[in-house]
Amino acid sequence: MIGALSQYRRENLCGFAIAEAAAANYRLLRSRGITVRGTIDVIIATWCVENDAAIIHNDRDLAAMEGLLGLRAYR
Repeated sequence: MIGALSQYRRENLCGFAIAEAAAANYRLLRSRGITVRGTIDVIIATWCVENDAAIIHNDRDLAAMEGLLGLRAYR
């Protein structure tokens, strides 16, 4: 399994800069009345926004982040 995955690009998901930006995004969402159910959703969304990467999802929290954070999603 590791061999099959090694052909794909790997990224560090959450260093200090992403963690700090994710915390700010979480506070922004809360100030707009949105309570995210999972912290990892905010971290993933923040990484995608910061790295200009679109995401495929079927998640109401991530849908809310599209408008407020500028998260791009494939439709």
